[in-house]
Amino acid sequence: MDLAEKFNFKIASASEEYKLRRRKQMILFMGTSALTLFATRLAYKSSVARQYLPTLFQGNHQPPASYSFVADAAVAVGTGTLLCGSVTSMTAFGAFWILDVSNFKEFGWKMKSMMGGYDRERELAKMPIDQESREIQEALNDILEGKYEE
Repeated sequence: MDLAEKFNFKIASASEEYKLRRRKQMILFMGTSALTLFATRLAYKSSVARQYLPTLFQGNHQPPASYSFVADAAVAVGTGTLLCGSVTSMTAFGAFWILDVSNFKEFGWKMKSMMGGYDRERELAKMPIDQESREIQEALNDILEGKYEE
């Protein structure tokens, strides 16, 4: 007896395809979460390694002669890009997992249904159309069907 069946979860009666889909969404989220943790640790180590700690009689207002501003800027841009990308992907995959979405088309459908788009479309379809809009619609339909007035 499965643990989900034992506690009477709805997922116990779900299809295998649904379980695989949810598992894939979970793995993507967990993978990007691990990447984010790795990136934050890397950024921390990188900033600590580049820290300038002068000895007792060294001035702390001037960096050492071997200091490279270009290398420091390149490391900062690379680390910032890695952090931004990993956090963004973790957020996106987490939202996709929560919303049970696997691609952008499904995301569009889910957002449209959550914001009441389908109900508004039905209301608009029931509204009467004015004469000018009807003529424009008929003209466009004629053009699409290849009927041209000469």
